[in-house]
Amino acid sequence: MPLFPATHTTQRETLLEWIDDALVNARSIIHGLTGDQLRARPVPSSELTLGLLILHIGEVAEGWLGRAAAAPDPVETGRSLPEAFAWAEEVNRVGPDATAEEILAEFDRRHGAGLAHLRAADLDAVVPVPTEMPWFPPGMAPFNGWWVAQHVLTEINRHSGHADILREAIDGRTMYDLIAEDQGIDMSYIGAWFAAHPEVPAPAW
Repeated sequence: MPLFPATHTTQRETLLEWIDDALVNARSIIHGLTGDQLRARPVPSSELTLGLLILHIGEVAEGWLGRAAAAPDPVETGRSLPEAFAWAEEVNRVGPDATAEEILAEFDRRHGAGLAHLRAADLDAVVPVPTEMPWFPPGMAPFNGWWVAQHVLTEINRHSGHADILREAIDGRTMYDLIAEDQGIDMSYIGAWFAAHPEVPAPAW
């Protein structure tokens, strides 16, 4: 599994590998934290919490790849526009009694659902622009499933960067250490490389 995705010979398998890799590594960012730490706002100027971010990352994978799987039809939720926005406010909320295990379980469910959608999707099919969202300009041309998959990967990586900063603000821990511990990857080769090259200063991270 990650740190780095494996090489594949088809575009679909490459996308699956890269998105799975990004989701697994995102999960490692919150390794070892408690529910209270996942609710914490460690950056005073930001409302972001690690709990919200990890759930949002999972929601992006499940929701957007679900759109690709439904194409060329739109996703039908049965919600009115006000209900859809109310749902969006709640879907990533971390309740006051939520445990880290519960948050991770929901992330894992979204992760698995997203990959299942990607496996099932016709990536050449036209995906309707979601007009119920305010982010897309009027008259924007429809995209296809390949676009959606790249969008998902971009969003996961963007928010993983946010999560890296929040995690370091909570307890000083950083990516390589967390991935190695959470995923059981031996990264001693990095230290060995610097030991063999004493002329190069080893970074603090």
